[in-house]
Amino acid sequence: MVARPRALYEIITPGRNWVDNDIGWIMFRRFPLWTALAAVVFVAACDTAEERAEGHFESGQALYDAGDVTRAIIELRNVFKLDSGHRDARLLMAKIEEERGNLPGAYAHMSALTENEPENFDAHRAAGRIAADIADWKSAERHAEAARALLADDQDDAIVSAIELGIAYQEARLSQDPETAQQLADQTALLLAANPDVQIARRVMIEHYLFRQDWEAALSALDAGLAQAPDERILYRLRLAVLEQLGRLDEIEKQLRDMVARFADDESLRELLVRWYINQNRIADAEQYLRAQIDPSESDPEAQMILVGFISQVRGNASALEEIEAILAETPQESAARDLYRAARAGLIFDGGERDAAIAEMQDIVATATASDQTRRIKIILARMLVETGNPVGARALVEEVLVEDETNVDGLKLRAGWLIEDDQPDEALIELRRALDQAPRDADVLTLMAQAQERSGSRELMGEMLALAVESSGQGKAESLRYAAFLSQDDRLLPAERVLVDALRARPNDLDLLRALGSVYIALEDFSRAQGVVDAFGRIDDPQALALSDALTAQILSAQDRNVELQSFLERMAVSQEGSDQAIAAAIRLRLAQGDSEGALEYLEERLAENPDNPNLRLLSVGLFSREGRQEEALTTLEALVEEFPQNEQLRVALYNLHRRNGDSEAARAVLATALGAMPDASNLLWAQATELEQSGDIDGAIAVYERLYAENSSAPIVANNLASLIATYREDDESLQRAFTIARRLRGTDVPQFQDTYGWIAARLGNVEEALIYLEPAAAALDTDPAVQFHLARAYDMAGRTADALAAFQTVQALLQDTTRPYPFRDRVTAEIARLEAAVPAAEN
Repeated sequence: MVARPRALYEIITPGRNWVDNDIGWIMFRRFPLWTALAAVVFVAACDTAEERAEGHFESGQALYDAGDVTRAIIELRNVFKLDSGHRDARLLMAKIEEERGNLPGAYAHMSALTENEPENFDAHRAAGRIAADIADWKSAERHAEAARALLADDQDDAIVSAIELGIAYQEARLSQDPETAQQLADQTALLLAANPDVQIARRVMIEHYLFRQDWEAALSALDAGLAQAPDERILYRLRLAVLEQLGRLDEIEKQLRDMVARFADDESLRELLVRWYINQNRIADAEQYLRAQIDPSESDPEAQMILVGFISQVRGNASALEEIEAILAETPQESAARDLYRAARAGLIFDGGERDAAIAEMQDIVATATASDQTRRIKIILARMLVETGNPVGARALVEEVLVEDETNVDGLKLRAGWLIEDDQPDEALIELRRALDQAPRDADVLTLMAQAQERSGSRELMGEMLALAVESSGQGKAESLRYAAFLSQDDRLLPAERVLVDALRARPNDLDLLRALGSVYIALEDFSRAQGVVDAFGRIDDPQALALSDALTAQILSAQDRNVELQSFLERMAVSQEGSDQAIAAAIRLRLAQGDSEGALEYLEERLAENPDNPNLRLLSVGLFSREGRQEEALTTLEALVEEFPQNEQLRVALYNLHRRNGDSEAARAVLATALGAMPDASNLLWAQATELEQSGDIDGAIAVYERLYAENSSAPIVANNLASLIATYREDDESLQRAFTIARRLRGTDVPQFQDTYGWIAARLGNVEEALIYLEPAAAALDTDPAVQFHLARAYDMAGRTADALAAFQTVQALLQDTTRPYPFRDRVTAEIARLEAAVPAAEN
């Protein structure tokens, strides 16, 4: 099977990857000025914000009732601009979002309603139910507690009880308490028997059966759930996974085809069917199915394009070119579809490496084509090619042409929004993306871009909502699932992360990336039996990479359980038995060092070097050990030889620079860095070292310039963003620079990384948000207690807050730290002056 680069897959089949009123004229008349003024006053008096909001709501309700959901949403958004607490608008928006499958969005509206109406039982119950549906158990618990408190002592509610049981069940799972989990499942089963329409209880039972691998019980529960909710897509996907576990392949194929027919608007299901055929090694059946979707009497070329994309991905460029040439041979010269087929051919040529020829062909098509949706699609394809070949200006010009012709073009809006995000304009990007989402509410790429924009603007909660919706809209797509699972794991929401990955694996059970991520989640959960299950799954896959991943996960399991003797033996067996065993050798050495056996680590490495003396990875390992043991000359000689042998290896250049730095030879380190930058002027790690050198020497403008260059190359890197914003906020005093720093750093809002907390907190303090600033600066200063700059920021914030005694103590801490360094911090003199001022003020403050 041929691996496909992303470019062609985007060009031919965007978003698909098989393998993995009339115009009214206003007539102006002349009125006396007093008449016009009176009219304005009268309108302003009568048309209050509440009345305008109610008008928008009534319009939205009418549009929704008429089936025009897109325009109804626009009207409802206008309601919230005027009256954010409008109950009926919140309820209708929650209903719309739930019907569209946007459960995070539905929850956001119900949660907002509970904030406006904290005594609203129905709102808390609905918010808790939706939160449970998206596995946000912390939010579900908060709303369930509020709903329970609003019930009379002699009242009960099945939905609230089901939420409470679900929360307790998740806690039992997380604490690995199978007996309690079973007791809670039994209670849930009783509740479900009495209330068969309570889907939360049913989902808890399904999860319990899946966890116990009781496939027959799970199938029965799923069938019962579908009888109650026949359009619940997630139940169908779970049923597919259970059928696979039971080996009922005929039933899987039948259900997939039934799902395609039932949910005809969901293209991901057709893709799922094709991927299933491929996983069953039924390539011919997949191709036959796609060919059957082509209707010769239809002028729409989409089915043909999907087929070409499929062939490209499973059989390669040559076969896809043959197919497109055959299609072109059968397509009349006057057919409008010829341009799209030519563009597809150019895309294949582009991916084959003939980029100039492909771009020339695309430009010829665009030059002669008339304006149409198809031509705009081709222009978008060409714009993507230009981006890949380093011509962003040409790409942006093409996208603007498209959007001038059609301001709702989804692909054009996505590209423009992506550039706005890169340019740190997330609010403007969100405007473009909302317009795109109105046209394509299930576009996973739009939702992913919205998540990125929310991240840039510092709205992490909204980011998570968009990531969750992207997973659902993509049909548990691989990239979307990995992205959301990583987000959940960062927030220590490991059970929801497990659920996301397991759902994605049901469509692609042998995907190595998904399995690796799932294994990491189980390690974090300390669920070693399930982690071993992932090891076993790797073992069933005939792929050398699967074996390497299996061994790596096994090592993590042993390490996490402190089974160091077994781990040492396992790593040494790996080092002997596998190709590419350098990682195993390195791990074995790290384990010996962790146990305090430096001599044993060096002896073990020397044995391996004797077996393979020219291995550069082992020689680099020896550099670290030699340096650790005080054998600096040997370390330096070995590393210099490696740099001479591999002059374009950035890692080696950085290692040599760092070795000189650790040895205290700053002059030699700077010389190595200058030489390295001369040979590799665009190497990011070398530029990073250069920025650090400039900062430490007091050349702040130079350091900022280097970070600006790194930021321009990759503005999504949080560490680069942090360092750039920190330097600007710390060393520049003008308002323009402060706003620039805030624009870069607002993505850090909510962070628990000390360095990021310091940056965001200090910027917040300078902007006058002192109470918010202290929330970040105090933990940052506690964690980075030897950094004078961090302590200085806290001292300044205390002073701004009027906490004179705390400010004095903090400035004294800064002064003590500055005595131990010669680094040219620009606030040295100010610290002394501030201490003198505050010492005079503290007694007065205490009186």
